[in-house]
Amino acid sequence: MPKLEAKALKTHDHRKIYRDIYQLKPDKTVIQLLPELKYISQRMVTSYHMNWYGRPEPKDEKWIAWKVVNQIKTITRKEQEYKFKLMPPEIVWHRAAENDKWVVDQMMLVADCVTDEMFNRSMERVKKNLRVEELPSITFKKNGPTLCAQRLHVGHYQHTEETLQIIKEEIEAEGYQVKGAHREIYLYPAMDCYPPEKCKTVVSVEIEKKE
Repeated sequence: MPKLEAKALKTHDHRKIYRDIYQLKPDKTVIQLLPELKYISQRMVTSYHMNWYGRPEPKDEKWIAWKVVNQIKTITRKEQEYKFKLMPPEIVWHRAAENDKWVVDQMMLVADCVTDEMFNRSMERVKKNLRVEELPSITFKKNGPTLCAQRLHVGHYQHTEETLQIIKEEIEAEGYQVKGAHREIYLYPAMDCYPPEKCKTVVSVEIEKKE
């Protein structure tokens, strides 16, 4: 009997599914309630190479979480026929530490269909592939609906502090205040083919009404 052709799966691009997050227009701060989102997140205490084009690169720790995401992609494609693109890395900058290091959560968005069981299985596969018994502090985060203010920063990510300051000033004028650490979403990969002045970073802060 002739072999049946494999079904071509549609590739889901969550940059397009969540346009309000990943496709912002420059020079505008947007306040919006983000939906529930799922991430694979790695807690790190590291300094960063801040001269790479596209996004910072950790110096002191290896970012392993993306390997877990790749395993999850394989599971959803084979078992649920849901194929999705790898999303851009995001960093939540919690606080400065000693020796120019930062306490951060470096993370990546995954599809809504991902479950705890898929995450646990993916972690075990990465352990096996790397031939290690333990991985760094990697977690499966499910963020509930979150009120955020976001703005697109065009230019080198070394200067996102300027955009963060604009956000703070504008939300305070609207009666809001920042709640917690800020997040940066690096829309361009770490490659020299992207001039730094044209790189794009989404700067995001969780906010709440002033009392």
